[in-house]
Amino acid sequence: MSEKWKQQCKPRSIPTVKPMAQSVSIGAGSGGGSAFAGPAQGCHSDHFDGVYAIAANSIEIASRVPLPPAIPGDFVISLFAAGMGTDGRIEAHGSQGVRLTAGPPELPPASSTSTNGVEIIVGELQDITIQRGLIPDVDQQILMQPESILVDGGVGTVTIQSMTEVKLQCADGLSSITLTPAGIIIQGLLVSIN
Repeated sequence: MSEKWKQQCKPRSIPTVKPMAQSVSIGAGSGGGSAFAGPAQGCHSDHFDGVYAIAANSIEIASRVPLPPAIPGDFVISLFAAGMGTDGRIEAHGSQGVRLTAGPPELPPASSTSTNGVEIIVGELQDITIQRGLIPDVDQQILMQPESILVDGGVGTVTIQSMTEVKLQCADGLSSITLTPAGIIIQGLLVSIN
C-alpha cells in the first residue's frame, strides 16, 4: 500500500460504535454471530474517517435470513450519502452497463452479460415510477403499471419531438396519428373530430 494511501485512510482513535435501543431487535452480525452482547445483540457498525475501500474481482452484498435463534427483521440494503445535507451523492458506474431489477428471486434475472447501457426491469405485477417533486397533480411523473403507462407533466409542458417523424398508434397501427415535416396523417376505421 502506498504511503499516500495510508495517510488518507486512517481509523478513528476513539470508537464511535453505540449500542442500539433495547426495543430494537435485528438480525445476526457478520458471519451469523453476535457483534455485541446485551440489548444490541446482532448489530455491527464500522465508522471510518477518510476513504474506506474494498477491492475484489467480484463483490456481493446480501441481506439474508439470520441464523437461529436471531429474529428476522426487515431485509434491506441501504445506500445513503448525507454529506452536509444537500451535497451527498451516490454514484454507480459500469463500463458496459448498469442493471437494476426487482421481483421474486431469479425473475427477472438480476444479472445479464448482454446489458449494454442502463436497464431497469421489474416483475409482471410491479410498477416503475419516476417522479420529480412531492406535490400531487403539480409535479411531473412517469408511471408504468401492469394496466397502463402515465406521463404526467403536472403544471409543466410535455413535449415529444423529432426532426423526422412522431407517431402515435393503437392496435398495431390500425389507428394512428403521424406527424412529419410534410404534414399530419390521421388513419383509422372511424375518425371523429369534435
